[in-house]
Amino acid sequence: MDREKRQKGGKEFLRRCAEDIINSDLDLETKKTVLLRAEIFAGLVFDKKAIDLVFREVEQMLSIEESAGYQRIFEKGMEKGMEKGIEKGQQESLLDVTIRLLSKKFRKIPREYLARIKEQDVYVLQQIIDSIFDINDLKELEDYLQ
Repeated sequence: MDREKRQKGGKEFLRRCAEDIINSDLDLETKKTVLLRAEIFAGLVFDKKAIDLVFREVEQMLSIEESAGYQRIFEKGMEKGMEKGIEKGQQESLLDVTIRLLSKKFRKIPREYLARIKEQDVYVLQQIIDSIFDINDLKELEDYLQ
């Protein structure tokens, strides 16, 4: 039944749900936990804009950022972001070294090779760098490029 109400009501339904939780007899910590869960589950159905609209107010009103659940999710997000940042930085560094070494060895690298090299992951770039002294012709890069 709530599914039908949600589909018809859209953002307004989401807003009413948040208000019902806020106005409930639950203690403050439980309200924060329930609202955080509601925000997470809302992400399965509603777009980011709708969630931001409804829950921005709620977060400010209840200082939801201070809840243990929010902190846990925030920390996990930070960890993931840092891991991705480190991986991206490593890939960019290896890409730069790979292109510089190949350019130094072969002078000019055709655009099609450059484009394919830029698509490679960390493992492949490392393999090319490790084998730079064994690669005697640009065509030998075919053995490494996916």
